[in-house]
Parts: sequence; structure tokens; C-alpha cells
Amino acid sequence: MPQSSDYNLSNQSGANFRSELNTILAAIVSHNSGSTEPSGTKYAYMPWFDTGSTPPVYKIRNAANDGWITVAQVTTNFGLAGLSGATFTGDITLNARSDVRFADADSSNYVALEAPATISSNYTLTLPAADGSANQALKTDGSGALGFASYLLLSETTNGQTVTGGVRANIVTLTDAANISYDLDDGCNAAVVLGGNRTLDNPSNVTVGQSGSIFIVQDGTGNRTLSFGSSFDFAGGTAPTLSTGANAVDRIDYVVRTTTSIHCNFVANFS
Repeated sequence: MPQSSDYNLSNQSGANFRSELNTILAAIVSHNSGSTEPSGTKYAYMPWFDTGSTPPVYKIRNAANDGWITVAQVTTNFGLAGLSGATFTGDITLNARSDVRFADADSSNYVALEAPATISSNYTLTLPAADGSANQALKTDGSGALGFASYLLLSETTNGQTVTGGVRANIVTLTDAANISYDLDDGCNAAVVLGGNRTLDNPSNVTVGQSGSIFIVQDGTGNRTLSFGSSFDFAGGTAPTLSTGANAVDRIDYVVRTTTSIHCNFVANFS
């Protein structure tokens, strides 16, 4: 490769002088390209195209003249991001709350995204794989995965909230088991089909003021019984007796009075 052991032209015959000069000029125009660093005398800030790597690497001598500084790989645009656009293959970190800015049509104003002032630990927000529907908003699953979900528009008044339009609560399907669990965070209403004599355990995530209904359905056999956790309070202090017919449907309407007292009203045998 075109490299020179030094850049000093010594006194010599014309042919030798020309040969050495051509070697030095070739080294200069090729930026001392070679698979090993130039031998002999080196100079601060001298360039070297290291062809021992694939792709080659452009290096310059440091100011102390005791080592090489890697500048960039010798690829298109030295691998640098172009002002007109670029594709990044690794992570991008903006230090000290620097913004990502999206300018408007004439670049007179922008919308910026930035990190909060303090973050206790790193986390990643993963965007949804597809667009949502009209009037949906982004939500998180608590682990950083974002998705679209429907929401209600609430207008605040002096004493509370006013909702315009219908309000609907889903009916959560409870898993039939010897002890039936109900997480009130999952929904105000719930339904369960009894496959045997069961106990409805005290709910989890109980919030004072929540209300709803629990639909209790006999399976195709019927005659299933249901006991209740201590938090369920019924009129007269007596738990109800379920309808016994196959596929019979009963309903318990409830209001959470305290975290350990859920007032219940039993309505039997819907058909």
C-alpha cells in the first residue's frame, strides 16, 4: 500500500530523488493507506486509512503523537447521519433532557418530547403494532407495552363529575373453582357458572363506594350451593339460598360500604 517511512527528501541522485518523492506523494494522496500503521517517523494529526479492517477505518494521529484516534469507518458519508435523513441501527441517547423536536410546516414552531427531570430507573415504552380506532387513547399494561383503549370524556363540575351519554361496565367472567376469586379492579359486574358447591371468597382490591352486580348461574345439573366470604353482608345477617333449577340465574347487587363490609341484595330466579 502507498506508505512512506518518512517525509524527508534527502540529497540524492535525480532518479532516486524522483522515486522517493513519488512514494511520499502517493502516501499523502492515499492518506497513508495500509493494513498496518505507517512505519518510521510519525507526526501529530497525520492521517491513516487502516485497510486491515472491513470496511477500512479512517484514523488520525493524536496531539501527543503517541497513538491513533479512530474517526469513522470508510463507508458512504463516513457512516454519519445526513441532514436529509438517515437510518440508525443502534440506540440513540439524548443526554441532559435534550428534546426530540417535530417542526411544523414552515419550521417556525415545534412539538418536543423530553424525559422527566428525574428517573429512578430505566424503562422502555413499546409502541403498539397497529393504529387504534377513533376516540381511543394510548394506555400502558404496566410493563411498558402501549396499546389503544376506549375512554370516557368527563367534564368536571363543582361537586363531582358529569357524564354525557351512556355508561357501561363490562361483566367479568369469574373462574369456577372450589373457592371463587373476584378482583374488583377487573370490573364492577361479574358472572360465574357453578359447577359444584362453591365459596365466593372475599374480593381483592376493594374500594369503598364501588357498586355492581354478581350473576350466579347454575350449570346444567343445578342444585349447586354457594357460600360467601365474611365481607359479604346480607339483610338480617343471613346468606341467601340459591335457585336450584338447572341453568337458573340469580343476581346479587352490592355496594362496598367499607373494605370489609359489602352490602348485598339478593334477587332470585331470573327467567
